[in-house]
Amino acid sequence: MSDTKKKNRRSQAPIALVYFLTMLIFLAAFAVISVVLLEKFNVIDNNSSTTEVKIKSVTYNNLYARVNSKGVLCDLAVVRIAPESQKIVVIPISAYTVSSSQNTKTFRELYAEGGITKLKKAVIETYGLDVDNYVSVSNTAFETCADIFGGFSYTPPEELYYLSQGSNDNDISLNKGELVNLSGRQIRLICSYPVFSSGKQGNTEFLGTALKELINNAFRQSKITIDNLDNLYDIITSNSDTDFEKEDFKLQKSYIKEMIQENLTPADAMIPQGEWTDDSHFKVSDDFVKSLSQMTESTSPIVEESSQE
Repeated sequence: MSDTKKKNRRSQAPIALVYFLTMLIFLAAFAVISVVLLEKFNVIDNNSSTTEVKIKSVTYNNLYARVNSKGVLCDLAVVRIAPESQKIVVIPISAYTVSSSQNTKTFRELYAEGGITKLKKAVIETYGLDVDNYVSVSNTAFETCADIFGGFSYTPPEELYYLSQGSNDNDISLNKGELVNLSGRQIRLICSYPVFSSGKQGNTEFLGTALKELINNAFRQSKITIDNLDNLYDIITSNSDTDFEKEDFKLQKSYIKEMIQENLTPADAMIPQGEWTDDSHFKVSDDFVKSLSQMTESTSPIVEESSQE
């Protein structure tokens, strides 16, 4: 009887070994497939020269380009959503920014030539930013989204005055130092009108302030915002030239909802610095581009590193 048990144990040992080896092979194959998929979807960065593996923080850079009814680019902004650091960074950009690869052409001119895809390429090259999705936004969509959150409170640093040639609704008359709540229409007009003593740089700075405050207002009104996220997406992308598909939005929405539930006011603005060579040409400074690069690098921590001898 004892000999029979020993024989049974010996006969079961190879079977157990086969199962164990099969499991190891399966796990190894699963690991390889996982790495390939993570690289494909840009979750990890595998540098083959140093075998340095980086896990990229989840961030989204969305390009929003405001285009008027005549198809002219008015202004634009990159909105960077960084859930892990619980921050949203607004980078307002003048339509008169000169492309780094085509030194005599502005973003407005490039948009007129090749639409938002050509604009996206110019933004990436000039500012050194990745762009995940782009959206062209109409004046009406811009105003509607701003009004959903009640506009924002603004104290002008100087008198802002402009009489339009059309309706009185398009006039701007704001006193220096006097707090006023701006509607979506007023925000849009101030972004466009020559009302600042600093010229178009003043318009860019105001756009950054407006978007920052609107986003923070949205986060303060957490229930209204969560209830309106799908509506906001539909308003912005309706009749838009965009690659911001519903599936992309759903993924970003999940992170935004988590941030909203943290009771944050996460938005800040980085205003491009540089030189206005004249009233219609702005060249961004190398130092500002470098600061954007440092911001990007700070959200891509290295979690594993080994050197290749």
